[in-house]
Amino acid sequence: MSPARTVVTLALDAGGTFVKGGVLENGLLWPELRLEQPSLSEADAESIIARLADLIIRLADAYMGSRLAPIPPVNFRVGAAFPGPFDYERGISRIRGLGKYENLYGLPVGTLLRQELKRRAFPAGSPPWMRDLAAADIAFGNDAVLFGLGAAMRYPRERLLCLTLGTGLGSVFIDRGQVIRGSDGVPASGMLYAEPFEGMPADDQFGRRGILALADAMQARQPDEDVVDLARAAALEDHAAVRLWHAYGERLGRMLRPYAAVFRPHRLILGGQIAKSLPLFGGSLTDALHPMHLPLQYEDDPQRQVFEGIGLLFSGTDLTE
Repeated sequence: MSPARTVVTLALDAGGTFVKGGVLENGLLWPELRLEQPSLSEADAESIIARLADLIIRLADAYMGSRLAPIPPVNFRVGAAFPGPFDYERGISRIRGLGKYENLYGLPVGTLLRQELKRRAFPAGSPPWMRDLAAADIAFGNDAVLFGLGAAMRYPRERLLCLTLGTGLGSVFIDRGQVIRGSDGVPASGMLYAEPFEGMPADDQFGRRGILALADAMQARQPDEDVVDLARAAALEDHAAVRLWHAYGERLGRMLRPYAAVFRPHRLILGGQIAKSLPLFGGSLTDALHPMHLPLQYEDDPQRQVFEGIGLLFSGTDLTE
């Protein structure tokens, strides 16, 4: 009888500035094996694909090199978290107007990535495992959805509303490990980024550009100040910055309230760079959700949740947008 194959999932999180990578062995994340590199997300399509292939190969090489004892044959899989809009089932990018990955628009990212891996696998001198890597299944999922599903693995019996607050607003509604769309008060897309709030899409109001626009409207920042500067100022009790973050939390709570009132999650889980400032806006967010008592939870290692969510891409769970 031939030995059982070890299933190794190479997980990529394609951000606008960096692509981060991790490895799962038989579904379990190796926390000590994480890599990252500049994404070159504003480059031409060929360069972006080459960079993704670089990181996949680096991850595989690091994994294979870390195993001191002989291991069974490896069955590689490649899973990638991409921001939307993206045709996740077919692996085709629909990203446009976000200042990142523009040159992948309309292209079959999965097909191009497989071609690049095959091109690198067969020259003389390539490690034997490169051919297995070139034959790997490749799957894609929405980054916010993957974050939520990774977080939900610890709460298999709960209903969760998960947000990623960064460049924009990522969101997912989960009931006992399943993504919910179009029922229980959840938009048909399952996401909030396109939902209107006070005349504008939510995505424009609760990510980085939304905070900066709110700060400008409240005369709470200097022209060269970014979100991190506003958070630092509020932590130092600058009055204008404190008011800004209070207003941000209050507006976020009012936007979420009608959805949460119907969906009735057990907890609200937050990740992303802006969520690090939860102590500055959590109080006003909680107040705006009243009379609902919705516990707030900040994930200080959202990357882990994304990688663990990527591991579910091959389980049959529908992780598309």
